[in-house]
Amino acid sequence: MTDKKNIISITDIIELKIKREMELREYEDQLSELQKKKYWLEKEIQMANFIIAAVRKEITTDELVKEITKDKGLIHYALDKDTK
Repeated sequence: MTDKKNIISITDIIELKIKREMELREYEDQLSELQKKKYWLEKEIQMANFIIAAVRKEITTDELVKEITKDKGLIHYALDKDTK
């Protein structure tokens, strides 16, 4: 009877491995989504910092638009955000 407790089932190991692989894929998907969110939050902070600096230095609207359009990522972000 004690011998049965010491036997390792290869089926159990395979099932656990598959379960862990699926769990890992879920975490990788979550990580990817969090990295995207982090990227856009950083861009929003950069934009806010730029606007604050522009206001403090009294930059003209034309100069502000010129600086913002240098970073095409900010333009795409603004356009994407307007469509949501």
